[in-house]
Amino acid sequence: MGIFGNLFGRKPKGQPYVDAGMALSFKLCRSLDLADWNEGLPTYTQEEQEAIDRHLSMFQTMANREMGDEAAFHPDVAPVIQRHVAGQALEDLAATQWRLIRDSAEVPASWKTLVSTFLKAWVAQLNPQILLELGEVLVKAKHKDQAKEVFHAVLLFPTYAKTLWGKDDAELLQGIIGQAKEALKRLN
Repeated sequence: MGIFGNLFGRKPKGQPYVDAGMALSFKLCRSLDLADWNEGLPTYTQEEQEAIDRHLSMFQTMANREMGDEAAFHPDVAPVIQRHVAGQALEDLAATQWRLIRDSAEVPASWKTLVSTFLKAWVAQLNPQILLELGEVLVKAKHKDQAKEVFHAVLLFPTYAKTLWGKDDAELLQGIIGQAKEALKRLN
């Protein structure tokens, strides 16, 4: 924004995808009464914490192997790495759980825990694939309106894609947007 923008009170340009996803996260936590979110901040189940610890340990082992010694990370970079690795751990955990129940006829009692894990993974990574799977969980749990909101948030992803990926990938982007549009069509 620059110094003149600050002086004259211009608002910084928002990130529609991130803004919509964050607002949706807060809304879902409240409307679904997700137990492990407190005022928008997540707490982690034992299973989630174990998955995060396992992934962080694997990352450290890989880094040590690459360095040939104990790898250390700059204090400014370490939290970014940890958040990304934790998000990947949560995404992997949620995706595994989702595959186990996706084709079952009944909605498991633990569906809210799965929603919560997907949300935690998304907040850590901002990956639209996570939202697509979260939306499918909500459809299965018969929360059609919330699922629509999730898929609509995915439609905003083109505003953030280059920031997340660091490059343009039109084919991948079209695939993600196509999945969200198809899911919305099925819900209408």
